[in-house]
Amino acid sequence: MKAFYLDNEIIRQDMEEIYSSHIDWERLRNKSILISGANGMLASYLALFFIYLNETYHYDISLYLNIRNKNKAKARFNNYLSRKYIHLMTDDITCGISLKENINIIIHAASLASPQYYEKMPVETALPNIIGTYWLLEFARKQKNFEGFLFFSSGSIYGKPLSSDIITETTKGVLDHLDNGNAYSESKRCGEMLCHAYYSEYNVPSKSVRIFHTYSPSMDIDNDKRAFSEFIKNYINGEDIVLKSDGSSKRAFCYITDAIRALFYILFYGKNGDSYNMGNPNCFHSIYELASIISRIDSSKAINIVFADRRDDGYRLSPECDSVIIPLSIEKLNALGWSPSISSEVGFKRVVDYFSVKI
Repeated sequence: MKAFYLDNEIIRQDMEEIYSSHIDWERLRNKSILISGANGMLASYLALFFIYLNETYHYDISLYLNIRNKNKAKARFNNYLSRKYIHLMTDDITCGISLKENINIIIHAASLASPQYYEKMPVETALPNIIGTYWLLEFARKQKNFEGFLFFSSGSIYGKPLSSDIITETTKGVLDHLDNGNAYSESKRCGEMLCHAYYSEYNVPSKSVRIFHTYSPSMDIDNDKRAFSEFIKNYINGEDIVLKSDGSSKRAFCYITDAIRALFYILFYGKNGDSYNMGNPNCFHSIYELASIISRIDSSKAINIVFADRRDDGYRLSPECDSVIIPLSIEKLNALGWSPSISSEVGFKRVVDYFSVKI
């Protein structure tokens, strides 16, 4: 795992791109922010953006990073952990929150988020999204001047949609709740329900974001078994890109800068108690098309695409992988003022360029 450095060309470009959005960043000045699951791919880049605001524009944000693995946090955030505004927390959020300081914003991202875990660890997959969400909402409702709770849900909550139309936030789908592989999706549904319930009963200002496929320089390409991460690893190592399916299934791929901008549009301007799809339908590719895009990042580099049987012990395809996924609608998020802007060609090149620099 590479450490974050704000003077890295790709990271600096990403941070400046996010900051250039038409978002009222002053709403973050002097705030205390808690991020659960702060070592995760999306959450760690979000934490880095808060660090960027402090380091570059002196926003004086107090940042509380809830993590399970201190060594991973040290590897990820490197020298920034010495800053007085950063506080590491190792609370198991399924057992409660020990923090005594007042918090203004909570971003709940703690969850196992890769299908490789679902079959073998359904309990550890489900509890952060259910019990962890409960404890964080309980903590939130006791805070003074609390401004926002954002729950990281997932596009997988739709399961197998009952219709073949575009996926909107009202789309209904089927999930077998007794299938361990659906522990992630079902627990995300429950987490959304709790967020809605705490707003309805206790007026906790909460929203949920249904995250579709997102990628970033913060990916753990050595351990993440998802196809797009493995493709990047293949490419960086100069290996053939290996497809472990026929490559026909389609996904909407969203680059991290677009994703983080979307999170703030939802947090600041979204409707309390509501849920929003977040993905990039402009980059709706089959797995084979994605492999082709990545293989062509550098025209001077000869990368082949090959097919092989999937042999990952215990790997579980996400529920929607049984068939071609249905396109998603982001009209509800568009109405808040957000739209994605980064193409797959640009986004995946940034990821490759980031991992190609040896620091």
